[in-house]
Amino acid sequence: MKTIRLLGVWICLLLGLAIAGFALRTPPPLAADAPADQFSAGRAMTDVRAIGRKPHPTGSAEIVRVRDHLLARVGALGLEVLVRPGEGVRDPAQGATRSMAVGAVQNIVATLPGVDREAPAVLVMSHYDTVHNSPGAADDTAGVAAALEIARALKDGPPPARDVLFLFTDGEEPGLLGAEAFFARDPLRDHVGVVINMEARGDSGRAAMFQTGTGSGALIRLYAGAARQPTANSVAAAIYQRMPNDTDFTHALRKGLPGLNFAFIDDQLAYHTPLATPEHLNPGSLQNLGDQALPVVRALARGAALPARSPDLIYSDVLALGLVAYSTNVGWAILGAAGLLILFTGIRALRGRAVTILEILRGIGGFLLLAASAVLALHLAGRLIQIADDQRYYAVLGQFNALLAGAGVLLIGVCLGVLVLQARGTGRIWISVVALLAGGACSLVGGLDPVGLGLAGAVIVLAWLSLGKGVGVFGAWLGALLVLLALAVTAQVLLPGGSVMLAWPLLAASLAAALVMAVGGTRDRRVAWALTLAVGVVAILVVAQLGAWGAWTFAGVGLMEPAVLAVFAVLAVPALLPLAFDFAAAKWAAIPAAIAAAAGIGLLLYAGLADGSATRPRLTEASHLADLSTGTAWRVSPQPRLDPWSRVVLSDGDATPSRKAYPPLYRDPVWMAPTAVLPVERSALTIDRAGERLLIRAVPTAGAEVLTLRLRPSLTLGEPRLNGRPITLATQAGAWTSLSYHAPDPNGVTLSFTAAAAGRVEVAVIEIRDGWPRGASAIPAKPPELMASGYSDKTLVLDRGALSWPAAEPVAGP
Repeated sequence: MKTIRLLGVWICLLLGLAIAGFALRTPPPLAADAPADQFSAGRAMTDVRAIGRKPHPTGSAEIVRVRDHLLARVGALGLEVLVRPGEGVRDPAQGATRSMAVGAVQNIVATLPGVDREAPAVLVMSHYDTVHNSPGAADDTAGVAAALEIARALKDGPPPARDVLFLFTDGEEPGLLGAEAFFARDPLRDHVGVVINMEARGDSGRAAMFQTGTGSGALIRLYAGAARQPTANSVAAAIYQRMPNDTDFTHALRKGLPGLNFAFIDDQLAYHTPLATPEHLNPGSLQNLGDQALPVVRALARGAALPARSPDLIYSDVLALGLVAYSTNVGWAILGAAGLLILFTGIRALRGRAVTILEILRGIGGFLLLAASAVLALHLAGRLIQIADDQRYYAVLGQFNALLAGAGVLLIGVCLGVLVLQARGTGRIWISVVALLAGGACSLVGGLDPVGLGLAGAVIVLAWLSLGKGVGVFGAWLGALLVLLALAVTAQVLLPGGSVMLAWPLLAASLAAALVMAVGGTRDRRVAWALTLAVGVVAILVVAQLGAWGAWTFAGVGLMEPAVLAVFAVLAVPALLPLAFDFAAAKWAAIPAAIAAAAGIGLLLYAGLADGSATRPRLTEASHLADLSTGTAWRVSPQPRLDPWSRVVLSDGDATPSRKAYPPLYRDPVWMAPTAVLPVERSALTIDRAGERLLIRAVPTAGAEVLTLRLRPSLTLGEPRLNGRPITLATQAGAWTSLSYHAPDPNGVTLSFTAAAAGRVEVAVIEIRDGWPRGASAIPAKPPELMASGYSDKTLVLDRGALSWPAAEPVAGP
């Protein structure tokens, strides 16, 4: 019994994390001969292989082949199919109104007719374009293939009650262009009643339903009842309602449509990189996406009516076994029950002299000390890893598993170490010294870090308030529960959907504390064993659920701020606390905690320092720039650091690469080296005036994937129009304004403004074309530890023009 009590915290941690890992596994993909009414990743992978052969960005020759494949597939399924050409506009980034992206898009809409053709339709959405240099087997070929498999399964069954529309958007990657064109101007938008969007930000992991619209309570209940092995929680949905996001679903929400947004996000090294091949895609992720989406679409399509608007719910899956959803009132009831259990425990403990008010206050301080220490440790790790650009981001992303494991093990060591100090009431001085050093180290990289210094100050203050005298288990336990209760109530008030991750661990730990207080102290060994087992089971389940939540959250934002994982570790502490205090009673308890912390640091160092490999390559980029206005040519790399391959490519002949700006193409310094001038086609650029209107027109060459116009006027221009259509594009005297047109019209792009006063404008036209120019010296093959990114291995053609004009003469009156 004594051994179990000493090792109980480690047993619960290991079992809980093992269960979390099991819950995060993807299901086995069903074979191509699976029953016709089921989703089969085996069948869907046929389309993934056909579509994801090569990169197919908007405007490329390859996307034409992909479009033809889609049209043939939906035609073979017997669906009504339409190609909906249009012009999509990307929202300008906040504070960047002098830059915009536009594209000529060709959306595909396939319709499975329903019994009632007038009823609001179900829209299943995915996008069929990719970024440059990525085959996009996951983003979003997996979504496209899933949509085709859903269409097949529905077509094989009875006719749906309403139309089911399958929208395959074009131009998502340059800025949600196809979705903007559809939901802003396509008449079919008025036929849509609910939207199911499928996306990917990696090529592995379970698919999560991470975003809904407001008033989606009934839709969530339908999802909970229909989806197989659902993965979702209201925290993600609540956060996404309050933050910018970049999926096609955004435009559906702006239209006021309800819906569900699905994505899988593990193994993000394949996100927007050449690794995103059909062979690299996890078919289990595709299976899990379909297992959730198909039953939901089927339920929506067959229902007599679509789910009505209803109050939002608080919800989460329970280890992917099912979804628990409840109203805000039930959320308050859960917190009320937890509060009563804490009150019961506190009163019994005070009456039985198991704790004093002062000990509870020290317990509150100790729990806050533990939280601040955990956050500081991982915040320091994030600062030292120093992810300041995409090149560094993907380098660390290649070691994601080591990073996650290192952060988790470090947290175990830090949390257990603080609990040992809290139980013994020692360590004020040395924890203050460590905190001071850690806080200072946060400012060694990237400049002064107020967050790191503030956390260090908090650790020092809390250490002197809570340490100095040992705290009993009930003092520490009640202190932790009270802090967690306060946080949960705050979340319930400010962000109800976010309360689930606080309320569930709080209720479980409060129940365990009340149980211990109610029957603890018994001399019956069987009761003592049963009590220990009950506390252990609660701890295991809490660790498992928080581990699953934490791993998914860390995959989303952990590289930019590893300290997010500390939140989940801290939330697990109240459930583990009695077992941790049993462990802390051992004289040698500090040694395993220190070993865990050291092991975590070692893993984090490995993640930060490891080099690329054939299976986890790093980014590289090199392209050809032809400046026709100066008659010069360059090899360029916008990456902040040159690797051996890009250095060889740029050092064409005996050229030496150097970093410099090259406006208006590159406003910030990039690596450049002169190269041989080669013949390239010139786009037609004309700048003219018609009355008070300034007309800038560019006709692209054949094969141009992107055409960008940049202008710098000597005065502010007004009333911007693109091809005669009013647009939102600001200008400023002496500053560059940019418009990028993806899949440009072969007949040309015309940008016009009103300019009554005398002035001058400088204009640059930039084309992006696939491949190196004809006649370029041989480009060495990339080594397996490197992969192309951005516009690597493409040709950029720059030309310039200018126009000066006098003030427009006033029009004579009658």
